[in-house]
Amino acid sequence: MIKITVPATSANLGPGFDTMGLALNIFNSFYVEKSDRLAIENVPEEFRNRSNLFVKAYDITLAKKNKKADVYVKFETEIPISRGLGSSSTLVVAGVLAANYLHDLNLSMQEMLNICNDIEGHPDNVAPCLLGGFVSTVVDEGIPYSKRIDIDKKFFFTVMVPDFEVKTADARAVMPKQIKISDAVYSLSRAISLCFALKDGDEEKVKVSFDDKIHEPYRRLLIPDYEELRKEVLKKGALAFLISGSGSTCLAISTDREFSKKIKVLNLKAKWEFIDCVVHEEEARIEYL
Repeated sequence: MIKITVPATSANLGPGFDTMGLALNIFNSFYVEKSDRLAIENVPEEFRNRSNLFVKAYDITLAKKNKKADVYVKFETEIPISRGLGSSSTLVVAGVLAANYLHDLNLSMQEMLNICNDIEGHPDNVAPCLLGGFVSTVVDEGIPYSKRIDIDKKFFFTVMVPDFEVKTADARAVMPKQIKISDAVYSLSRAISLCFALKDGDEEKVKVSFDDKIHEPYRRLLIPDYEELRKEVLKKGALAFLISGSGSTCLAISTDREFSKKIKVLNLKAKWEFIDCVVHEEEARIEYL
């Protein structure tokens, strides 16, 4: 049996729409072994079949080598589901890794990333989930080319998870079909800047580099309390406040390891959980038990 541990991810990071993401120290784990029948534990009955995203990724990866096999997998999950923290990407990454290691496929990291990207449709979550750290990715003719960028250890990330979800389809639908060139330039310039700001530990550049005009102005309307939380965390010294993935989770960036303790907002419409995180810099982990 093997244990696969994969991290939560926060994608987009403001102006890095569909291209940037970072891994956080919240984890899903999967206990996996070969089996003569499909067996899935610790998930609702409706997901104990081949439509399970872990199993789909497992099957697709085996098919790349003209193989087919059943599997036993036990889920142990900490990452909130459908909240913009990459929970579905953990299933994809874990399924690909399971197939590769249980069946000695000898796939390279790039080959596994290619499969993950094909399944997920974009690399902003799966790349940091697989590789760890802060990752920027460009996709050319379906092939993702990812680059890990070191982040100054002074920066901490507080995820704010509400008791409601924003469906990815709704988050996509609310965006405009066209954007102004000036808005594209606004976000593009900041996406480039934030890579250097995080690496160099430049707090002043971080403050301006996470603003966005491509998706956040529209998606924030789907998140009750967005404006109240943003005002509060910036008042308490956060360097930036943004939507994690397509929401509903939001993310504060600060230099305070326990920043969540500063947040005091009354009369919010939703119930929110605050979790202080650091960047998880390691690749997805496989242990032989």
